[in-house]
Amino acid sequence: MKKIVGLGACVYDTLIKCNTYPTEDTKMKANQIVVSGGGPVGNALVVASKLGMSASVIGGFASDDAGKYLLSDFRKYGVNTDNAVVNANATSFVSYILLSEKEGSRTCVFHRGTVADDVKNVILSAIDGADVLHLDGNYLKSAIHAAKYAKKAGVLVSLDAGGLYEGIEQLLPYVDILIPSAEFILGLTGKKDIKEAMYEVYNKYSPKVFAVTDGKNGGYYFDKEPIRYRAFSVETVDSNGAGDTFHGSFLYAYFNGMSVEKACEFASATSAYKCGFVGARTYSLSKDKIVDFISNHK
Repeated sequence: MKKIVGLGACVYDTLIKCNTYPTEDTKMKANQIVVSGGGPVGNALVVASKLGMSASVIGGFASDDAGKYLLSDFRKYGVNTDNAVVNANATSFVSYILLSEKEGSRTCVFHRGTVADDVKNVILSAIDGADVLHLDGNYLKSAIHAAKYAKKAGVLVSLDAGGLYEGIEQLLPYVDILIPSAEFILGLTGKKDIKEAMYEVYNKYSPKVFAVTDGKNGGYYFDKEPIRYRAFSVETVDSNGAGDTFHGSFLYAYFNGMSVEKACEFASATSAYKCGFVGARTYSLSKDKIVDFISNHK
């Protein structure tokens, strides 16, 4: 069984489903409110675990009720938490996410909490024997510390570069599997064209695997040149966590023998499939479900 270890944002999400976004300074009835574990690395680990990888989370967690929920939620989905470090008196990373049924989109308000970006929260030995260390750029000091260790241990480093965080360029030289969002790569390079931006980033950092996600437009993977992979058209119920889902399912597919091209298609399909459900974790997921989904969306 292939093994993934994750370090990054693990978030206590409150999802609020409404007909449309509320007007400022008014009241609106919610159609549904759901509490869920979230965060780029957190969701990716759950997806990878559901699909059949051995998954473990490392890093710091708060001792508050939200932190306890997050660790319990990981265990529910088969993600090992033995090497998570609980920080006494800290508060968790939390978010409130408004889901517009009319637009099929989401708007997020968050607070990062008070868990420190401290390398003491990182149990490096948990990385030993893994196939991949997955990061998202949060807790940057800890991420770089873990990435350096992974490189020495012969473990590949994957980065979900969704946000253009300050100092993120310090992490990029250690990344083997780089999958940024279109927003990230355009912001990083100052280019207006994704393909031009990909050439610039590849020439500078030369990641082993390189792809870009571009939402409903699908995206590109790099094989001597940028090559488009497709998106899958679905009726969107909740797009929150779709990008995280892409990363978890891509890593599962790639480390279980799929080519980068096929892994992108599998991940694109899995992220689209997820958009049919409220929440990033509670839906049923398997390789067979996604293979069927792809065959029904030719």
